[in-house]
Amino acid sequence: MSGKKAVDKVSKGLTSLIDEFSSAVKEMVNAGEETVVHLAVGSSRVIKAAVDATGEVTKITVETASNVVGSVTGGVVKAVSSKARQENQEDDEE
Repeated sequence: MSGKKAVDKVSKGLTSLIDEFSSAVKEMVNAGEETVVHLAVGSSRVIKAAVDATGEVTKITVETASNVVGSVTGGVVKAVSSKARQENQEDDEE
């Protein structure tokens, strides 16, 4: 895959992907939520940005994919653990 046509095809595909990504972020911001956005680049890098409810990008970092997976996994474990703890307390009260 080489030549002007191939480059134009890739460029159009990336432009479409970026448009969809931007639209999704705008929807979340319009809902008034602070949003953390992860965009994978290649197989080992992730761009991480925090977007507040006003649409201001407050923090941008580039991390390894394994760090992001670890932090997301840690957040899920915390959420599930606290929910389970809360449900156990409710069961004990009944």
